Amino acid sequence: MENYSPTIVKKIKDTILEDGQFTVHFSGQFFENQTLIKELNVILGIAIIMLYLILAAQFESLVQPFIVILTVPIGSVGAFFLLYWMGQSINLVSIIGIIAMSGIVVNDAILKIDMMNQLVKNNDLVTAIHEAGNRRLKPIIMTSLTTILALIPILFSVGLGAELQRPLAYAIIGGLLLGTFASLYFIPVLYYFITKNKNS
Repeated sequence: MENYSPTIVKKIKDTILEDGQFTVHFSGQFFENQTLIKELNVILGIAIIMLYLILAAQFESLVQPFIVILTVPIGSVGAFFLLYWMGQSINLVSIIGIIAMSGIVVNDAILKIDMMNQLVKNNDLVTAIHEAGNRRLKPIIMTSLTTILALIPILFSVGLGAELQRPLAYAIIGGLLLGTFASLYFIPVLYYFITKNKNS
């Protein structure tokens, strides 16, 4: 089913139904995976909405949670790029890896914004952002680096199930590489402009 196309499946169904004497049904692991991927997308959407509501209550802001949530699509771009570069497909395992990666990059973003919110109360905006960067640099890098290093052996393993686990590892590693960069540089810049416009 590597060359699967919904259009081909629809044409087969329409052709058989025109005869009126037969019925057709497609089944198998491929179609089950397609259904599971759709369900995971719905779950991810619900999780993002719940995350936004929780962060809005925690930060007492309707704008700052968007900064955190933006790390999810940024990290996903890194995951998709590495999967494509390494010749991997978007399947159930890689989607699970993207969901796991999203939790890590979101956690890094929350820590960074929370620290900036605490420091900005007693410092000017630029000083608070720089100080938050200094305090959270090592924890964020260590979190991402230890996760990436722990997944590297999967990329070189040749045992049973190695082919199945590689898309998950590639998705998490690619997402963390770009997501960590976003947490360290993109979030402070966006936080600066949003907070500056709010206070002006």
